[in-house]
Amino acid sequence: MIWRLLIKDSPAFSEVVINPSSGFNVFSGVSGSGKSVLMESILALFGIKDSNALLIEGDFETANIYLEDAGILTNDELILSVIKKDKTKYFLNNQSTSKRRIKEIFGDYVKYIHSHSTSELEEENLLDLLDLIIVKNNPNFSALLLSYKQNYKDFKAKFAELEKLKGDEKNIIELRELAAYEIAQIEGVNPKIGEYEELMDFKKNLSKKEKILEKISSLKNTLDNFPVLISFLDSIDKNKAIFEEILGEIESCIKDEEERLLNINDDDIESILNRIESLGRLIYKYGSIEESLAYLKKKKNDLEYYENISFNKKALQNEVENLLQTSNSLAKEISKYRNENVGLLLDRLDFYCTSLMLNKAYIRLKNKDLGISGIDSLELTLKDSTISTLSSGEFNRLKLAILCINMEYTKASGILILDEIDANLSGSESEGIAKILSQLSKSYQIFAISHQSHMPSFADNHYLVQKTSNKSEIKLLDKDGRINEIARMISGENITDEALLFAREKLRHIK
Repeated sequence: MIWRLLIKDSPAFSEVVINPSSGFNVFSGVSGSGKSVLMESILALFGIKDSNALLIEGDFETANIYLEDAGILTNDELILSVIKKDKTKYFLNNQSTSKRRIKEIFGDYVKYIHSHSTSELEEENLLDLLDLIIVKNNPNFSALLLSYKQNYKDFKAKFAELEKLKGDEKNIIELRELAAYEIAQIEGVNPKIGEYEELMDFKKNLSKKEKILEKISSLKNTLDNFPVLISFLDSIDKNKAIFEEILGEIESCIKDEEERLLNINDDDIESILNRIESLGRLIYKYGSIEESLAYLKKKKNDLEYYENISFNKKALQNEVENLLQTSNSLAKEISKYRNENVGLLLDRLDFYCTSLMLNKAYIRLKNKDLGISGIDSLELTLKDSTISTLSSGEFNRLKLAILCINMEYTKASGILILDEIDANLSGSESEGIAKILSQLSKSYQIFAISHQSHMPSFADNHYLVQKTSNKSEIKLLDKDGRINEIARMISGENITDEALLFAREKLRHIK
């Protein structure tokens, strides 16, 4: 949960700091006071919307955020910051991160309920919710689900492998000939690691052959004077043995190099140049001799695969058929459980639909083609209305109902953000939402904007957003402040005694 929220230099606020409740937080105020700007800042903190302030910062208690899985180490505290200057930057505990990373970390933890968020009502999620209910009553069902999903993934992987093999089979002659040709090209050169570099060094020295031979010729005169030098050293009582050894090595080196250069004929030179050219072509094509040898190994494996393709295809077909048969068998068993227990989901859904003033819910399970969720298709309707034809108010309330059921069976928690979810609803519909949110606030920290009196009446913290001379401010209301604000929400700027009386009655539970 967020225990401290700081916003600086947004379109509505110069600087605001609030310490929200861990439960139900409601923000009210006249139109244009800055409530929506505030909500956009909260959403921007989690990367759901673009930042609208110079600085947005949230301090968290991390008990229910699994940051270790994201590779983030904390001491039960977390500071998330969004700084917007030339560009927007995100920081976790002063460590730079990205918007995408923030959304990955907080994606399952922060829920933004609005008419465009459909994930809660997608068929796969509804089936997952039904499965959760079944697991609660039949623990063995969990193992059945895991077994099916793993088996189905194996089936899809092997099926894809078989389809590739079938495609390869159509082009088998061409692929085999191409692999054999590429193998022959590399093996025909028979490259050795380091050989190209050695030959290039030799070529470099070869270009200096005439110059080296000329130097050797001039050095021979020097060699002829070596005995005179030794005699001189002997006459002055110097140790001539060391010099004789060194001069002997020099003479040997000169003779060896002369012999090597003179023994190179034109045929050898042409052969070496051709070899360099052949190796160079391999390097140009594959990047290096090492890479050409690695490619040779791969092509040999490919050729072996092509030559055994018929055998591989038959074995793979048998494997795919067995996996498909097992998947269908497990899917039918799962479907049986679902049909037997779908009434449990419907009962809970009906309970919350009644509380939220929604029409009666109907759930129909139908068969479909095998998929990751099995062979069941789940259709949810409210009376005669499908999900796609619901009004935005019905749509959002139905999502709240699903959240409540999910909370019952998973002990889910996190942050719930709602922007005027009770807009354009009747008083009874708004009150139903307020009661449901009060229940959800036992597990979720809720941030909500409201123009009706019911949500503020159930809130743990009620904040008033109001304009001052230049910017807006946010004020945490005490009981008297809440009474006056609820009365204003009922009767308008000219607060009536009846509205005050009603507000006091609504807040009678608050000391």
